[in-house]
Amino acid sequence: MSKTQRETPATQALSGLKQYLQELDALVPILSQPTARKTRAILDKIRSDLDKTSARLDPIREPNALFDPGDPDAAGRLVVLALLAQPRVPLGLIARTYGAGVYAIYYRGDHPFYAPISGTETPIYVGKADPKASHARTAREQGDRLYGRLRDHRKVIKQAESYAYKHGSEHPLRLDDFDCRRLVTVTNAQLVAEKHLIGLFRPVWNSDVNVCWGISKHGDREGRSNTRSPWYVVHPTEYWASQIKLKDARTPERIINDIKQHFDATPIFIDRDRIVDEFLEKFVQDPMISNVPVEDEADEEAGS
Repeated sequence: MSKTQRETPATQALSGLKQYLQELDALVPILSQPTARKTRAILDKIRSDLDKTSARLDPIREPNALFDPGDPDAAGRLVVLALLAQPRVPLGLIARTYGAGVYAIYYRGDHPFYAPISGTETPIYVGKADPKASHARTAREQGDRLYGRLRDHRKVIKQAESYAYKHGSEHPLRLDDFDCRRLVTVTNAQLVAEKHLIGLFRPVWNSDVNVCWGISKHGDREGRSNTRSPWYVVHPTEYWASQIKLKDARTPERIINDIKQHFDATPIFIDRDRIVDEFLEKFVQDPMISNVPVEDEADEEAGS
């Protein structure tokens, strides 16, 4: 019996793999940079597949991930869950308080632009407030930064409401139609939390979403060249409407269409349970259930 005949299907497959790798290694010096980049990407995927196959050969199962409370992604998700545990309060009634952290603003009015999220758990805007001092250890040392951010948003919405009523707008923004949640966090926890909030909800007013950004935009200094952000194009205030020299970043027609397309493509969270379920799924590990009843003797032998 020849050597080839004595080889098992597994050893034959491994021999073929080694041969392909040797052939690829010989090609490395003549590969162009674009081809080399593509080849590395493919090899990275193959390496991941090989790791999975190797794990399947081990009689002892291995979790697909380790839970690390110190991991920024895990910490961010936990902070977001803590934010969702906070009560929703009217934006017009928030009291001045110390602390930095994260917040979410919700809409429950009848403006046609935002009908898909009105009264839901999908915020119209989320944000963070950095502490007054980077080394702050208490809410008092952080200053009233979280309140200050919400106060700024409240002021802008009131300005848009006043302008709308003054000019007879059919669908004004009203401060009474906005709620918010806020969470005071330890310094720097707000950074990862904001990223997760934006990634999960894709709030239509956040600049990262690139739809109707600009509510937090401040007035420009005289002589500075700029454009009128989409938020102020569709929700004008006296200041921004008076800046005739400025051009609109986008036309009202495009902004309205962008908002519609955004909500058509973005999942809307009706209640908190769905949000919590989605976040909990991020922590799920392989259940590692055996397909057949497990023999204790076999367990002891494999683990020895």
